[in-house]
Amino acid sequence: MKFWWLSWKDLLLIVRDKKALLTLILMPLLLIAILGSAFGDMMKEEETISIEKFTLGVVNLDQGPLSQVLTDDVLSKKLSKQIKVKYYQEDELYSRIKNHKLEVGIIIAKDFSQALMNGNGTKVKLISVPDTVIKSTIVQNVLEQFSRSIPIEAAVSQIAQPVQGGEQNSFVQEGYGENDLLKETTVDAKTIPVSSFQYYAAAMGVMFLLMTVVQGVSMMILEKEQEVFKRLLLTNLTYPNYLLGKLLGLIILCLMQASIIIVGTSLIFGVDWGESLSGIMLLTFAFVVNACGLGVLAGSFIKTEKAFNVAGMFGTQIMAALGGSMAPLYIFPDWVVFVTKILPNGLALQTYLKLMSGAAVSDILPAFAGSIVLGIAFFSIGLFRLSLERRGKYA
Repeated sequence: MKFWWLSWKDLLLIVRDKKALLTLILMPLLLIAILGSAFGDMMKEEETISIEKFTLGVVNLDQGPLSQVLTDDVLSKKLSKQIKVKYYQEDELYSRIKNHKLEVGIIIAKDFSQALMNGNGTKVKLISVPDTVIKSTIVQNVLEQFSRSIPIEAAVSQIAQPVQGGEQNSFVQEGYGENDLLKETTVDAKTIPVSSFQYYAAAMGVMFLLMTVVQGVSMMILEKEQEVFKRLLLTNLTYPNYLLGKLLGLIILCLMQASIIIVGTSLIFGVDWGESLSGIMLLTFAFVVNACGLGVLAGSFIKTEKAFNVAGMFGTQIMAALGGSMAPLYIFPDWVVFVTKILPNGLALQTYLKLMSGAAVSDILPAFAGSIVLGIAFFSIGLFRLSLERRGKYA
């Protein structure tokens, strides 16, 4: 367990360095405040821009009065500038979405009208291909709003109250097929829109954590260039223990910084990071492990501290731009948003936004597992390469 004192030594150096400590604490909060305020109004203006018109596939198994109002009056007429409605049979709808010939579709249940009139729970299946977030959200909001404003007094009075047996009106977004060709999630009225300040708090937070990782790995490379590293090896500290100790210290430092950013933005700016505290903690830990592992892997290919510092900061800016820290994700095409999930900051930002929108910890477990696995893989490859390099150097 010799790596523990090495991690403790690095943390003490940071704590004693007032300039570095203030930079880690004040700089992220200061820039979050500036960017959140400066770009908040711009983001609100962009949110009013009309969405490109898209086709919505509809399977109406009900054919009742309320389903006709929903499809003919609401979707086809009132939203004609945003939505083009096409009717299909159920099998045909699934097939077209599975083959990506259609992006969003709904299936209205047989008892839709009667259930709403009686105040009973009813369901509408909302089906979409992966990452058609904006389009599926528009349809979801229309369905939820329609359920709250049915022009029938009996239906309205029943919807406003809990129904017998604990059943509630809900709209379920389902998937199809074994290969997850369609998006499969459950959506309800608890979904909360993310504000501009929330977005930039998360976006700047993950970007600054990447910068901290770059600085930490840069210091490790600088230490190897100096006599400090050779002195450490004289203490019978093994090379894997040395790397593990440095990585552990860097992870603890990043977790401290992340905690300061989350708590600070919550208390100072009133940023709501979501109701799932356990989800925020798990995601933060997974992102830090992923980013630190990637930093060690990148550092294994660069021998000098100056070269890594320049390359690291340049790479951080590119990752920040692609991952959504520079510009809001919603302006990018859906496929770009999907591809950026391979980046540690891109995956973390999108998952933070899910938590801010009301997602539970169970909804982020795939992202958590993926980040942990990638972080361990990055560190293992970096450790293996550095070990081979060291053996070749001292053989």
